[in-house]
Amino acid sequence: MKFYQNFIRTFSDLPNHTTLLVHSLSGCPLHCFGCHNYDEIIAQTPSVYKTTDDYFLYLKKSGFLFDAVMFSGGEFLIDSMKEIRPLLLETRKLFDGKIIVTTSGIYQKKVQQLYDENLVDGIHIDMKLPYHALDVKKDKQIYQDIMGISPSKKIIENLLTSIDLVIAHNSYLDQLRTVKYPILDDGFFKSIRDYIEERKAYFQSEVPYFLNEFLPH
Repeated sequence: MKFYQNFIRTFSDLPNHTTLLVHSLSGCPLHCFGCHNYDEIIAQTPSVYKTTDDYFLYLKKSGFLFDAVMFSGGEFLIDSMKEIRPLLLETRKLFDGKIIVTTSGIYQKKVQQLYDENLVDGIHIDMKLPYHALDVKKDKQIYQDIMGISPSKKIIENLLTSIDLVIAHNSYLDQLRTVKYPILDDGFFKSIRDYIEERKAYFQSEVPYFLNEFLPH
């Protein structure tokens, strides 16, 4: 597995934690509106990058500076579990802090495996659209404009199931979030929030939800 050459220290992605942010270079099935990482991380693999060995060495030397590691992308879960599992297991051995994975939720079975095998402490999901309220045919253009994909019922089922898994896990280390895309009406964001609150009530969950401002390049 290859990683972006710069490991980033962040204080905002996981509230009240100093987090090491690690970007996978494996790609992404989406091309979201205004994606900050697309050109440099997704469109082509940079010629200079970190390897898993580089990452483990960094963790051994500097892991004490952090109390969480967050794996992002692109889409971190695009890789096979044969690659993901040993990376996270070794991180568990080398690091005493929390392990977080960010994902769109499109790989629902892998989200389930991460929880079932205790490979992560939390998962952060971007709910980009009110999937529950949109039609895969009539609203195809909205999916194209925001996520860069042609939706299918299976994809939408995966996204919604992943959201339920995160909500049901019910940890303060989990997170649901939405980017306030400027090309969408406020009604989209209300629909997302209402849906998440409904699912949280169903699972008696207190997973945090954030509506984040869109930050242009």
